Amino acid sequence: MKVEIPATCGNAPRHQIITDVITAVHNKDLSVLEQWFSEDIQWEIIGSVTLVGVNSVRDWIHTAPTTDTLQFFSVLTHGKEGSTDGQSYDQHESVTHFSHVLKFASAGKAAKIKEIRSYFV
Repeated sequence: MKVEIPATCGNAPRHQIITDVITAVHNKDLSVLEQWFSEDIQWEIIGSVTLVGVNSVRDWIHTAPTTDTLQFFSVLTHGKEGSTDGQSYDQHESVTHFSHVLKFASAGKAAKIKEIRSYFV
């Protein structure tokens, strides 16, 4: 999978965590997600479903479409929250625009993600 990430100043460590996590979602890399998701994560996919717990996320990821290209437009962080937006392409060059808002358990560097709210268009 091809991944394009905007250049950042590198002062916010969570930029890398957010891009790693969203890339792992599109790559179906469960080991990365299990490292960063809290056991009781709540992931609301607006207009579709709310996933509760790592097992729900794991099941959903297995059924998600395959991504060939992932482009991040922006990655923002502040305190225990972060967000990103961009677009992905599947093998047929069909585009899906996305926006994710992530909430970490705390502002600490090793805090796990406890909530995600995602929009797909």
